[in-house]
Amino acid sequence: MSLKYRVLKIDSIEDILRCVNLASLLELSGHPKPGNVHRNKDFINTRFEHFLAGIAAIQPNFKEFCERSFHEPNIIKGDYGKIQLGLFFHNAAEQMMKWQNGGNVLLGHILILGPLLAAATISLRRKKFSFDFFTNTIQKVIEDSTIEDTISLYQAIRKCNPGGLGAINKYDINNDEAIADLKKDHMNLKKIFDFSKENDLISLEYSTGYNIILNEGLSYYFEVFEKTNNINTATVNCFLKILSQHPDTLINRKSGFEEALKVSQYAQKIIDLGGIMSKKGLKMALELDSLLQAQNGRLNPGTTADLIAGVIFCTLLFGLRY
Repeated sequence: MSLKYRVLKIDSIEDILRCVNLASLLELSGHPKPGNVHRNKDFINTRFEHFLAGIAAIQPNFKEFCERSFHEPNIIKGDYGKIQLGLFFHNAAEQMMKWQNGGNVLLGHILILGPLLAAATISLRRKKFSFDFFTNTIQKVIEDSTIEDTISLYQAIRKCNPGGLGAINKYDINNDEAIADLKKDHMNLKKIFDFSKENDLISLEYSTGYNIILNEGLSYYFEVFEKTNNINTATVNCFLKILSQHPDTLINRKSGFEEALKVSQYAQKIIDLGGIMSKKGLKMALELDSLLQAQNGRLNPGTTADLIAGVIFCTLLFGLRY
């Protein structure tokens, strides 16, 4: 990653909020992002406008979380356990569902952006703007999380009733005894996401300190943008790049690993052509979008889209402007 993008370019909480709002909007509007709801394609019960409503609805929650984190006295000492990340999940999910009727449109954004938002706010409060401090802070925010954060996470997920979760043997979100098990086993966010990392890319990010976003997506996004000076091309190509290397776990849960792998292999062929920077790559991306859309959401790479929101947020924090 270019040296010019290794220092956070933020001067205020308002700057962070501008970045997080724009990140969700740019992810949503990326076209053609195969298989997702986008500016030219709605699902049967979930439209582009539902995502817009959800994004608007959670902006006050981002603001509240930033301000609470910024003013928490313990962050100066490097203790991040009291910023109440789980409360942010719960409140944002509640408002996201309240303000639109398209169902769970943004829970993944909320989960993936939460630790990034906290790390940016803590960096601002402590006046430490290096890439290394930011990345280390993300890890510590997750490690310092509490059992109460995990309980709030479960409550947020239940409010959204997301599809394709499936069932697991322990800590199952659908099991009424799960909360008691979480308390008994002292499962903070780090532990619960370690437990579920094999089944979910967002969990894997929490478990690995955001390895995909920070060490794969971020540099690639900057690379494509510097080649093209086109924010949409950078968004779509980065989506395809991550999808090509990491079979989407939402597709896996809904339709099985073989289907997820086929989609990733198709994305790799597009990337090999230069992504949508080339005419052939753009043609193939449009064809892939048509193929995936025909399955009525069963082949929606929705988790990959959530990761892209995190990538874009980080690029904006580190100074990308277009």
